[in-house]
Amino acid sequence: MIKKLKAQFNNEEGNIILFVLGMLSIIMILFVFVLNMGMGLAVKEQSGTTANQASMAASSVLYEEVRQVIFEYENDTLEGALQAFFEDIEEKVDDKASDLSGSFTYSDWSTNEIELEAFDIVLKEELDTPVIREKLNELLADEDIESQVIDKAKQTIVQNGGQLDGAELQIESNRIHVRAANEFESTSYDGIMAGIRENVFQESAGPKIDFLEDVWNTSNTIQLN
Repeated sequence: MIKKLKAQFNNEEGNIILFVLGMLSIIMILFVFVLNMGMGLAVKEQSGTTANQASMAASSVLYEEVRQVIFEYENDTLEGALQAFFEDIEEKVDDKASDLSGSFTYSDWSTNEIELEAFDIVLKEELDTPVIREKLNELLADEDIESQVIDKAKQTIVQNGGQLDGAELQIESNRIHVRAANEFESTSYDGIMAGIRENVFQESAGPKIDFLEDVWNTSNTIQLN
C-alpha cells in the first residue's frame, strides 16, 4: 500500500513538473512574441526618424546650395552684377524675412525657418520671369546640386543606422520625400521566430519648397541603393 502511494505521489510529482515546464515554455514563447512586437514597433519608430532626418537634411542642402549659387553669381561675377533680375536679391530676402517676422502667422517660427521661407517666396517670385528661370537652371546645372541632395540623403540614412537597399528619394508637390528603412532582427526562443530579418520602411517629407520643381532637373524618383 505504501509503495503504491509512493508511486502515485511520484507520478503526480512528475506530472506537476511536466506541467510547470510546459507552462514555462508557453510563457517564454509569449514573452518572445511580445518582445519581438515591441522591437518591431521600436524599429518602425526609428525608421520614421531616419526618413524624417534624411528628407530634412536633403531639403537643407538644396536651400543652402541654391542660395550660395545665386549670391556668388551676384557678388563674384561681372555678369551677375549687371543682371537686373539678380540685383539686390539678398536685400529682398532680408526685407521679406523682416515682414514675416512681424506677422502673427509666423510668430512661432524660428529665425532660420523664417529666413528660409523668405528666400523661398522671393525666389519663387523671381522665377516667374522665364529668363531668370533659364539662367538659374544653367547655374544649378553647373553645380549639379541634385547629386549633392541625393548624397546628403544617403549619408543621413546611413548615419541613422538605416538601410540603403530599397531606399528612395522622390520629388512631389514641391517637397523632398524620402522612403527609408531600419532593419528588424527577431529574438528567438528554442528556434521559434528565429532568423527573421526585415527592413521596416517609413516615409517622410521635408518642408514645402515653392521653387523646387522649377529648379530640379533630374528624375523625380531616385533609388538610393
